[in-house]
Amino acid sequence: MAPQPRPSQPLQPPHPHPGDAALGPAPDGYRYFRRSIPLAHSFDPRDAGLDRAFERARSMLQSWGPQIGAGMRIEVTAAQDEAVPLPAPSVGLEGQLISRVARVIPLRAPFRVVTAEFASADYAGYAYETLPGHPEDGREAFYVTRGEGLVEFTVMAFSKSVLWYSRLGGPVTRIIQNRYTNKYLLAMAVHHR
Repeated sequence: MAPQPRPSQPLQPPHPHPGDAALGPAPDGYRYFRRSIPLAHSFDPRDAGLDRAFERARSMLQSWGPQIGAGMRIEVTAAQDEAVPLPAPSVGLEGQLISRVARVIPLRAPFRVVTAEFASADYAGYAYETLPGHPEDGREAFYVTRGEGLVEFTVMAFSKSVLWYSRLGGPVTRIIQNRYTNKYLLAMAVHHR
């Protein structure tokens, strides 16, 4: 039997993360994860360095910094199925992430942006859902938040394997997913400075 929370413990965080709303609830049978990395910290919440760190991170998100920093290419298509210059994430934008597994096997992962929020003073980010042909079914969100002396980048997702090779790969698929999550975090931590 699972331990029950004591009544004095909060059941939800006092301030929900904007990425949670972007993802929506994880369906039954989907694996959920959330990982964060601090980008800037100050004991003085009015420190101008926090503003600069937040704006750099927002700019990186608008230019697909986590994915490009992880070594992926992003292709989007226009209505006429022509390749177009890479626009900022916007709701409805469709494209595909292109990476190489083990530096050899090309992998194309189609997606559609479902949320893109860049106007808030306290957070910025986007989420996309997978489309048919992606090895996983689910959503992934990339958000930078600012509050009480901290600027933080968070990656969160829910997913399950749908293509035969990703289901067959089981633990290997999770290792690859974890590796890319680490690359996303590192890209934002290193390149935003």
